[in-house]
Amino acid sequence: MINIAIAGLGHWGRNYVRTFQSLDNVSIKCLIDTSKNVLEKFSGLDIELSNNYQEIAKRSDIDALVIATPASMHYEMIKAAILNDKDVLAEKPITLSSDQARELVELAGKNHKILMVGHTFLYNSAILKLKELVNSKDFGRVYYLNATRTHLGLIRSDVNAAWDLAPHDLSIFNYLLNALPIAVSAIGACHLGAKNHDVAFINLIYPNDVIANIHVSWEDSNKERTIRVVGEKMRIVFDDINNLERLKIFHKGVGINTNSNLDGSHQLQLRDGDVVSPNIKASEPLYEMCKHFLNCVHHRTSPRSSGSDGADIVKILEAIDRSIDDRGNTILIM
Repeated sequence: MINIAIAGLGHWGRNYVRTFQSLDNVSIKCLIDTSKNVLEKFSGLDIELSNNYQEIAKRSDIDALVIATPASMHYEMIKAAILNDKDVLAEKPITLSSDQARELVELAGKNHKILMVGHTFLYNSAILKLKELVNSKDFGRVYYLNATRTHLGLIRSDVNAAWDLAPHDLSIFNYLLNALPIAVSAIGACHLGAKNHDVAFINLIYPNDVIANIHVSWEDSNKERTIRVVGEKMRIVFDDINNLERLKIFHKGVGINTNSNLDGSHQLQLRDGDVVSPNIKASEPLYEMCKHFLNCVHHRTSPRSSGSDGADIVKILEAIDRSIDDRGNTILIM
């Protein structure tokens, strides 16, 4: 039995409570929040309530901590957990500084602790299928990727729209390509009166001339959650809002005919085939992610969304901020 405590009982924290309650071989020992009113909402559960995170982190009867607090609190809370011999599942972004993120990754490694970041889309059955397809010979070469993640409102004060929304798509792109971007350029704007950008357009360059684009916005009345991967032999569209056809595969593409003409030039080879929507087994990504965390804690294996992966995302987000501040100039990601 793995004993856990959950810190931060807002929207995602409540979901973590519900999800871990539904899993086997885990016991929620304590729920933690600084708000008395929030804690009172959980008073009907047979679970200890506390407003003192540091005290709970020191307890020997707790094996792991789930941290769903604002990102500005992550560094100190994750550090305290690791130093007190706890495994950690923290919401994204892991920290607001890549230096702090790398420090935590090194600390977790030194202390032999699991450090996992809540990139839930890496546990989405449709994204897993998308990776299988993109990495198959039938897909051919990847040309480019495009993501749109927009909605109206739900504006955060601690981070901008890129830090709030783009980690989802960055984690998916890195996962699909088995690579990290080498450069980024981005533009953004503050239309809603806050200091943080509420809309951004982000361009990324990956190895092998793969390019990618992400559009994030808090001010678009059209809620969209789509990813398009365009390749030599296929185009695949992931639509997280479409519950009936989460993936659509277009067996259409264009490539170069390797047989040269007499003058040394090449002809384009067009492919035109069917449009298929594969049957994908329905499962809740958060449930799969929490189950994966418990499995990693039990077997001492590295998570699919590790602390190191989370630190890579923070480094990319910092480069995005620098590019926005520099009016869209390209920033190399070292």
